[in-house]
Amino acid sequence: MSMEVVIYACQQAVPDPEALRALWSAGEVRLRVLPEPCSSKVEVFQLLRTLGAPVDLVWVIGCEEQLCRFNEGSHRAGGRMAHTKKYLQEIGLEPARVGRSLVTPGDESALAAIVSEISGRLKSLGPSPLRRAPNAGAQAAAT
Repeated sequence: MSMEVVIYACQQAVPDPEALRALWSAGEVRLRVLPEPCSSKVEVFQLLRTLGAPVDLVWVIGCEEQLCRFNEGSHRAGGRMAHTKKYLQEIGLEPARVGRSLVTPGDESALAAIVSEISGRLKSLGPSPLRRAPNAGAQAAAT
């Protein structure tokens, strides 16, 4: 079963999404990089809907807080990430299925480290439990 990762990337922190894709070498894993004007534009409902697609891991990459051109963007994104993780825990889905990294724009070595972290997290978590067949639970209940 192939897995999928979606990265919401601040256009200031990751001005060239192709550079991020070039660092990715996870074989069977599909990577989607979705540019955002600021990481603060990523809402809790977006993260949850993306996970429910189902996607195996969702990540947000933003600027270091002191470098955010919108002053509080990275700070807001951190609060939204915390809220998302709390909600995932409440519904019984691993909070580790969402992650966030802060980077200084243009720092290629930091991007490489982030890609490595994302890949490692995906390997440790495996496929999302939401990938099960939609009627698998109904079949188990019928037997």
